[in-house]
Amino acid sequence: MVDSFPVARARQGHRFKARVAADIADHGYCSTKKLYVYGVRVHVIGRKQAGTLPTPEYIGWLPASAPDGKVFDQIRPVLKQEEVFGDKAYQRPDAADIEQSQQLTVRTPVKKKKGQRYLEADEQWLSTAVSQVRQPIESLVAWIEKKTGIEFASNVRSYQGLLVHVFGRLAAALVFWNQLRKCP
Repeated sequence: MVDSFPVARARQGHRFKARVAADIADHGYCSTKKLYVYGVRVHVIGRKQAGTLPTPEYIGWLPASAPDGKVFDQIRPVLKQEEVFGDKAYQRPDAADIEQSQQLTVRTPVKKKKGQRYLEADEQWLSTAVSQVRQPIESLVAWIEKKTGIEFASNVRSYQGLLVHVFGRLAAALVFWNQLRKCP
C-alpha cells in the first residue's frame, strides 16, 4: 500500500514568502486537504498486516509539487511480483507495460471521465474494494500525524532543520509504534 502526506513549512497565502530549504521544498497543492503549501511530501509504502497498522517498508520525501507517481517510479524497480494499492494519483498510463515487465500490478480507484456523473457498478465496486484495502495505510499516516504533528513545520528555519523535523519525528513515531507492537 502506498500513500503520501504534506509537511508544510508555510500554508495558503504565507507560502509565497517561504524560502527555507529551497533545495528540497517548493510550492504544491494537497488535494486531499484542499491546501496550498510550501514544503515537502512524505511518501510511505507499507506491507499489509492483518488486524494492525501496515509495516512501513519505504519512507521518502520529494518537493511538494512532485506528483505521487514520481516517488513510485523511484521505488518501482525493487518491487517485483507485487500488488500495490494507491489512491487515484498513482494511476499510470503505462500500467499494462509495468504489469507485464515486472509482474507488478498497481490497483487504484477508478476516476470518473470528464462529464461523467456516476461510475458504472463494476467500477464503483472496484473503487470501494481498493479503498477498503488502502484504509490501513491511511490510518498509519493519520496515526503518525496525531502522535508527532509532523505536517506542520512552521518553526523550521533551515534545510537541516527540515531534515530533523521530518525524519526525527518519523523515527520517534516508528520507535513508539514498535513498542506498541511488543506490548501484550
